[in-house]
Amino acid sequence: MTTPDTVTKRPLTALIAANYLSWIGNTMTLVAVPLYVLDISGSPAEAGAAGFAGALPMIIAGLAGGVIADRIGARRTSVWADLLAGVFMAAVPLLHSTAGLALPVLMALLFLRTLADAPGTAARLSLLPRVTAQTGVRSETANSLFHSAQRVAFVVGPPAAGVLTGITGPAAVLYFDALSFLLSGLFVAIAVPRTRPADAEQEQEREQKQGARPGLVREVSEGARYILRTPILAAIISVVVCTNFLDDALTPVLLPVYSREVLDNADLVGWLLAANGIGAVVGSFAYAPASRRLLRNRWATFVGCFALICVARLVMALEAGLWPMLLVTFAIGLASGPINPLVTGVVERVTPANMLGRIWGAVMAMAFAAAPIGIFLNGWLTEQLGLRTTLAVFGGLYVLLIAYALTNRALRRLADEGAKGSPGGVPSPAR
Repeated sequence: MTTPDTVTKRPLTALIAANYLSWIGNTMTLVAVPLYVLDISGSPAEAGAAGFAGALPMIIAGLAGGVIADRIGARRTSVWADLLAGVFMAAVPLLHSTAGLALPVLMALLFLRTLADAPGTAARLSLLPRVTAQTGVRSETANSLFHSAQRVAFVVGPPAAGVLTGITGPAAVLYFDALSFLLSGLFVAIAVPRTRPADAEQEQEREQKQGARPGLVREVSEGARYILRTPILAAIISVVVCTNFLDDALTPVLLPVYSREVLDNADLVGWLLAANGIGAVVGSFAYAPASRRLLRNRWATFVGCFALICVARLVMALEAGLWPMLLVTFAIGLASGPINPLVTGVVERVTPANMLGRIWGAVMAMAFAAAPIGIFLNGWLTEQLGLRTTLAVFGGLYVLLIAYALTNRALRRLADEGAKGSPGGVPSPAR
């Protein structure tokens, strides 16, 4: 039996479910694609090439995808992005089992799959504030539930992919990823209303009076310019981009090396990753209730979470044993959990609805660009200087970043917003 309350919350439930499906499919594919390539070719180089092809479009597609979401509507972009990504993903095992699949074709399909998927991510983020407002749910609660998808997916997806691959082979996992995209698009298409935000309609009317709308490159640059001239966005996103540079090497580089060289057992990296993932899930879900009182001060929460990560990264340089490292990786995950919901809430409050796609596209592109550089530099420094020195260097950089966050005026005004409990405390963008 449905009630008016369940009907009201259905769009938000569908959007969160779609995000869960998309993220779980993505994390399962991270495991399945290299196993699939190794299964059919036995070549680590080809597996690396396939991974590169899947990751390459993220920067370009993130930028362009945000503009597409603003131009044709976030709902339509989300649905079509998921449907296209699902078709491209399904074509990989389907072609392999029928006509055959050469490596260039595989790389092209993985490239197109990511190219289609990235606009969908920006579109769902653009839909979130409008759908949340329609349901009457607190922004902090909706953002926490929405972003918990990524945290849960990295705990559930890879082990599930490993088990499914062992039972049926990697092709079945790729079909599951395709199905997750198709279901995600279906949920949004059926349950999320077609309405557009009022300022988007006004913007469209102005463009029709003025003639042709600006080109794609100009609209992409508008998102970056808006971030730069809005003090709170410039400050908060600069911190997030820097932490992506500092932190994204933890899983692929630092923890595996730590397990092998310090713990003398490479297999223990699985335990460290599990502790980190569990901490992130707990932190993400806990933010919604904690934001009412304990984490109400957004500035203290933002800086405090990164400060805890900073301390944990410095402790890693002491090269402690397994049990202390389990606590350290859990603490890093726990502190990272509230950050995405908090940042999302700030971006939503200071960005016009008709620009959300461009802003999220720009944020995603900057984050994606910073992460590979940090991963490469961590690996190079670890090889040249050793693990302990690398951990100390990056821990020291974290200390400088915390000092910047503590002294930045725009970030400090997040405390006023948290105290007032409304968007009024956030600095208005420069005009």
